[in-house]
Amino acid sequence: MQIGRFQPPSRQIVVYGQPAGTALTQILKDFWATQAVLVTNTSLARPGGLADKVAAELGDACVRRVDGLAANSPRADVVRVADALRSRGIEAVVALGGGSVVETVKAARICLTNNVGDAADLDRLKRSTTAASPRPYLISIPTTLSAAEYTQYAGITDERTGVKDAFHHPDLAADAVILDPEATTATPDALWFSTGLRALDHAVETWCSPVRAPYADATALHAARMLARALSRTKAEPGDLAARLDCQIGAWMSIQGATIGISHGASHGIGHGLSAVTGMSHGITSCIMLPHVLRYNAAVNADRQAVLAEAMGRPGMPLAEVIAALVAEFGLPSRLRDAGVREEQLDAVADAALASPRVKANARPVAGKAEMMGILQAAW
Repeated sequence: MQIGRFQPPSRQIVVYGQPAGTALTQILKDFWATQAVLVTNTSLARPGGLADKVAAELGDACVRRVDGLAANSPRADVVRVADALRSRGIEAVVALGGGSVVETVKAARICLTNNVGDAADLDRLKRSTTAASPRPYLISIPTTLSAAEYTQYAGITDERTGVKDAFHHPDLAADAVILDPEATTATPDALWFSTGLRALDHAVETWCSPVRAPYADATALHAARMLARALSRTKAEPGDLAARLDCQIGAWMSIQGATIGISHGASHGIGHGLSAVTGMSHGITSCIMLPHVLRYNAAVNADRQAVLAEAMGRPGMPLAEVIAALVAEFGLPSRLRDAGVREEQLDAVADAALASPRVKANARPVAGKAEMMGILQAAW
């Protein structure tokens, strides 16, 4: 008999299938917001690019832009965005881009309302349990499949150490998310497919978690089913907007377990260690590590893995091989050495991974450093 307690994730508006401009205009009206800051990265801010189009849709409501946000959400960018939000009368911020952009903006909002003055002062929020709620309203227009806009935490890189720290608040997720497949058409293939594999990793590790909840199981299974098919459709026909929207909806569903407290496992935990030591993106860490973690875990959850493989259209095939086949189909790295990791770095990666709560939550316990090195050596 199942025993549990369900608490719905943060209240959030998700608009899907509408043009971003149409949805954005309506959401600003819903929020009674008349002044907004537009935040994006360098590639989307090029002349005539997507940021210019969104700024034009905002019209006079766009009172300031912050461009040039870096990958992996460094603290310096968080402070830069927080400073922009301090302008008088700002009622909303629009985050345009992938996970790094929205994570930066999420953290900037909590910095603003808690009077964080500089990058070092962010340390205070890591320890605080009484942080004030983030403001202003956050509207996210994602261009990748990272799903960072749905979570109540932000991963921010401390430039002093290279480590990504997690900042939590129950209201940290975006207030509104606009899923416009047209906004993803300029996303480079490698980024689109690697973040798609990251979303699959969310779904797989939620489904395979030893801690289960009906809501998490249902959304993870649906996400895996959608993503496995829709990603391949976008590979065959990049302009298929219906398939791109299915990918976006699949990414949305993939992370729902995490929003109610279901922990991911060793693929995510090792991925965080790899990012800290080597700078590898989380999408690529999922491409490489998820098949190896699934093989390691098969001793304790092969039955659960088989259900996912069938849902993804490959009944009878080991789930690790289903994922590996998708990685190969999309032309992504499948070995750590192919992603630039040196063998002498594995020891430091193992130490960082073993400290991760997600490794500790893995379906099959990783007994110690020798077992962790075995997983990493197989992936190298």
